[in-house]
Amino acid sequence: MILKKLKMSNIRSYKNLEIEFPAGSVLLSGDIGSGKTSILLALQFAIFGLQPGQKGSSLIRHGTDEAGVSLEFDVNFKRIAVERTIKRLKNNTVSQDYNCITIDGEKKELSTSEMKNKIFEILDYPKDFLKKSNLLYKFTVYTPQEEMKEIINERPEVRLDTLRHIFGIDRYKRIKENTAFIVQKIKESIKIREYGISELNNLREKFANENEKKIQLSREINNTILEYDSLVKSRKELEEKMKEIQKSIDERTNIDSELSKSMILINGKKALKDRIEKEILLMKKQIQNKIEFNEENFSSVSLLLEKHKNLLEECNKNFITINSAVSVLKSKKEHSFDLKKKIISLENCPTCLQNVPQEYKEKIVKRSQYDIEDFDRELEQKLVQGSELIKEIEKEKKLIRGYEEDKKKMESDRIKSEHQKQIDTKIKSDSFVLENCQAEITEIELKIAELKSRISSFKETELQSDKYKKEILESDRKIRAKEINLAEKNKELEMQKQQLANLEEEINKKEVLKSQLNYLRSLQDWLQEKFLSLISVTENNVMSKLRREFSNIFNEWFEILVSGALSVRLDEDFTPIIQNQDYEIDYEFLSGGERTAVALAYRLALNQVLNSLLSKIKTKNLLILDEPTDGFSEEQLDKMRTIFEQIKAEQIILVSHERKIEDFVDHVIRIKKDGTSCIEKQD
Repeated sequence: MILKKLKMSNIRSYKNLEIEFPAGSVLLSGDIGSGKTSILLALQFAIFGLQPGQKGSSLIRHGTDEAGVSLEFDVNFKRIAVERTIKRLKNNTVSQDYNCITIDGEKKELSTSEMKNKIFEILDYPKDFLKKSNLLYKFTVYTPQEEMKEIINERPEVRLDTLRHIFGIDRYKRIKENTAFIVQKIKESIKIREYGISELNNLREKFANENEKKIQLSREINNTILEYDSLVKSRKELEEKMKEIQKSIDERTNIDSELSKSMILINGKKALKDRIEKEILLMKKQIQNKIEFNEENFSSVSLLLEKHKNLLEECNKNFITINSAVSVLKSKKEHSFDLKKKIISLENCPTCLQNVPQEYKEKIVKRSQYDIEDFDRELEQKLVQGSELIKEIEKEKKLIRGYEEDKKKMESDRIKSEHQKQIDTKIKSDSFVLENCQAEITEIELKIAELKSRISSFKETELQSDKYKKEILESDRKIRAKEINLAEKNKELEMQKQQLANLEEEINKKEVLKSQLNYLRSLQDWLQEKFLSLISVTENNVMSKLRREFSNIFNEWFEILVSGALSVRLDEDFTPIIQNQDYEIDYEFLSGGERTAVALAYRLALNQVLNSLLSKIKTKNLLILDEPTDGFSEEQLDKMRTIFEQIKAEQIILVSHERKIEDFVDHVIRIKKDGTSCIEKQD
């Protein structure tokens, strides 16, 4: 990871700021309070956002409600840009407002958690560190010098837990805790299963007793089956005897059936005979009064009726014509009368407005009077014609009614005459049927007498058949009773089998529980006696190896910074032990420069060990040091040149107010505290 460009807006003392970071060693130089640390905080916020416990208000410039940063950096030859903003809310709290990432020109807006996951993915940080805030970045890239001194002065157990987190070895502790939890759960499961198999012996004894009952019941069922088979055999013998007399019984049955049919038939024939006789008598009464019908008279009346209907229609048409003419004449007469009145009352001509002469009016009146008289004569003539037509119409109507009555009576006579003919034909037909019916009755009576004579010869066969039927019924009753008894016993046997199956299933479950119990006990013993001891040995070996490597590197960096008789090493708790030849010196008794040297050497050693341990992370070529030379003498400051030469990082960002450091770095970015944060870059 190589930083390229940082933009800040309303971050702490900066209103707007833009910095480009070259590769190599870069010094952020300036007086105390000029805002150098603000730049490092902005870098951390750009990459990881607000950290747990960090107050957003500490980043926002005083008097503003929004702040933002954007950072460009390269990872694996890819240009990546991140943008973040924070916003002050109404309740005066500050929260992250906007997160955006651009990779090779493709821009995406993400949530805070998505942004964190994406950054971890880009930097190839182990997923175990997702829940550890920016712990890995803090101890591999940027650790303020004072925080490193706090770690050195921390209680051994706290420092050891911190290093466990950094090295990722805290998983061994979690494994132990989880194993203890699992062992506790196993113990609980063992108690449950011990209780579950407590009745196993009782169940086995109960199973043996129930199995004995099943065997006894099976014997009873076998005996019942033998008795049932014997009854079935006896019934078959009775059926064979019944078959011997079945032919006689069938013959008697056929005779009975034939006799029954003959009785039904003769009763039907007698009923038919009585019905026909009654019908013949009734029909003879219906044709006592003969009705005569003449077809020629009927045709003549029909023709006359049609003729007078046509005459009536013609009269009606003429009457309508005369009425129309009368209406026209009355209209003309009324028009002439109105004209006459109008002329008499006329003084001036309506067209020319001149006075109308009396002679002219009299002339017109006379002519109108003549017309009225002509109309009266024609009206009188037409009214006379209409009166004559009305008389003619009434006459025709009367004749038509008479002819219609005659025709209706003739039609009724024709229907009655036809009916009498049909009745006469029916009487002749029924008489023939009656004669045949009487002959058939005589024949059937002779047959019935013969059948009754034959039936009387089957009395002995009937008695024998009744005896066998009773014996078969009794046999069927006994067989049915045995079947019911056998079904009950079979049902009881099935229930017994089901009960045994349930007991066997329960016993099998208990056996499974017993096997599980044995397995859980062996698992408990293995976890407690072997696994936990193996984890402890592994953890101790890993920590011992790391401590030796850490201690050697720590001593190497310290020897560069502090020459003379002093040397350093780490004890079991990773506590720095400072030695002056044969005796130890307490950290608190060191000079300020020596304490800073111990902290810086510890910091560089920790960085080197972590980068070696986590070889895939993408921040191993970046190192940020904040005021690493506080309290250094001139001689110690001179040794920082060697430090920079031996640090294997492509980019080192150093914050210091020491002017001498400028001679040891590749680039200097000078920060002046002049209110506008003017930046000057020197190579």
